[in-house]
Amino acid sequence: MPNNELLFKFSEFSIAQLVEYVDTGIIALPELQRPFVWDAVKVRDLFDSLYRGMPIGVIILWEIYEGAPSKPIGGNKVESPKYVVIDGQQRLTSFYAVIKNRGVFSKNFRQMKLKIAFNLLDERFEVWDAAIEKDPRWIPNISEIFEKGNSFSFVKDLIQKLKESGFEFSEDKIASEIGRIYNIQDFKVQAIELFSKVDLEEVAEIFVRINSKGKVLNQSDFIMTLMSVYWDKGRKEIEEFCEKSRKAPVEKNDPSPFNVIGMEPYPENIVRSLIGYGFLRGKLKYAYLALRGRDLETEQESEEVRERNFSILKESQKEVLDLTNWHGFIKEISDAGFVNRSLITSDNAFYATYSIYLLLKKFGVDYDTISSFIKEWFAFSILTQRYTSSPESVIERDLMMFKDVTSKNVYEIVKKMRNIIDVTLTDDYWKLTLPNNLETSSTRSPSFVLYLASLVRKDAYILFSDTKLREYLSPFLKFKKKPIDIHHIFPKNYLKKLGIEDRKLVNQVGNLVYVEYKKNIKIADKPPKEYFEDLQRIYSEESLKEMLNSHAIPENFFEMDYQTFLNERRKLMAKEIEKYFKTFRRDYIFM
Repeated sequence: MPNNELLFKFSEFSIAQLVEYVDTGIIALPELQRPFVWDAVKVRDLFDSLYRGMPIGVIILWEIYEGAPSKPIGGNKVESPKYVVIDGQQRLTSFYAVIKNRGVFSKNFRQMKLKIAFNLLDERFEVWDAAIEKDPRWIPNISEIFEKGNSFSFVKDLIQKLKESGFEFSEDKIASEIGRIYNIQDFKVQAIELFSKVDLEEVAEIFVRINSKGKVLNQSDFIMTLMSVYWDKGRKEIEEFCEKSRKAPVEKNDPSPFNVIGMEPYPENIVRSLIGYGFLRGKLKYAYLALRGRDLETEQESEEVRERNFSILKESQKEVLDLTNWHGFIKEISDAGFVNRSLITSDNAFYATYSIYLLLKKFGVDYDTISSFIKEWFAFSILTQRYTSSPESVIERDLMMFKDVTSKNVYEIVKKMRNIIDVTLTDDYWKLTLPNNLETSSTRSPSFVLYLASLVRKDAYILFSDTKLREYLSPFLKFKKKPIDIHHIFPKNYLKKLGIEDRKLVNQVGNLVYVEYKKNIKIADKPPKEYFEDLQRIYSEESLKEMLNSHAIPENFFEMDYQTFLNERRKLMAKEIEKYFKTFRRDYIFM
């Protein structure tokens, strides 16, 4: 668009107009179907500002592309909305809910009423409570005023109740207050109308420039708003999937996206997989462009392209939300050792890999190859933080490898992606880079997470315990008091006596191991040599050797100085991770 071309115009709407536009669907406001973000106090303050004639900020509306297929919300719907709300959703929802006395959804998707009360004697707004309901000085819910207006009978009844309660007041003042609240509907709201020709990047930039707090336009919420305009059924399916993933089904046999590792997707995550699988794209904005009818190659818009895109979107969403696909993918990730959501340090890696998983299935790759490769690719993506820097660009680059693929050459794509792994994870990586990466105190570091995943995958027991780490890390096991502890192999207070107090050095992941809480208490602050002698009285030499080896602990660790121990253990941990990666290619079926 030329730099000197105007992108917007200023407008002014009365609150009554805005409420009517929402009710008829001229303004698309899907927030009415979603959990209400504001608390009631903010709604109270909004109406207090309106009552006192104070400014409430501008709203930003975007003209919708002509001919957009849509089923907007509201009562008496028009066929297609004129505007989508870019900024001002919560204010418009508040206007609509209070003036029309309509319910909104709470965070748990239960309908509730926004009941704002008004004190007739001191002209004060408050959130409704039971005490207010019984107090004649209050109108418990100002929605009554908008429903009944400042009619003579309504005002007369209020005045009569005050008189019967013995309060002193001016009847004219009470009537005036009721009139002022009712006339809030005439309050003029300033609006910025962005023209339909403005593209998504320009909308986002305008939003940031106008917003005084420098708030960034929430891309995922925006995409879901646009889906409400263009494909409301699709949006509802996505949000229902996300909601159900958070709750265990009441009936055991009830199909649900609720899963064994505790992944709880947000709509943004599902849309990312959807666009990745259907259009081989990594940027969320392509969801909007596809809905709008733009050819992602030529960038031309037409009704023919729109229909084609809709067909792709619907078929893709069907695959992404398919519970067999979802749980099949979850199983691969769990089998790779990522048995708990806390071990998955990158949502981008998870949902990008889900797209790849679906693409491999689509082109007929055999089950064993998919199973082995997906585990390896996901672990690789987590370890190398592949989708951390410029994630959307990297995702798109990976997905575009499938651009001209067919069922006949899809195995070449797998070979190409395996080659990316091999070129990155070289001998130098295992011997030098990875041990250096393990020089950290962050238990969320990708290298330590991969080490834990390697322990889970080989079904390792917790040190000095008959409990498997896989079982302990299950997201569905709840303990009043944790039976397992993170133990410092070189205890903190022992290191303190040696003059080593730097927390980052003391808490190095190389110094950490899971042990039973009771064992940890017994070890306490004893020097490694002393508590290891105690262990030798309990376990055989062969058993101790096997336990230490299983947890990458040098056999003679108790004779080492601390720094030497850390260096040696990091090398052993790196070797465990290397062996872990090799398990993915064991008996690898590759055609």
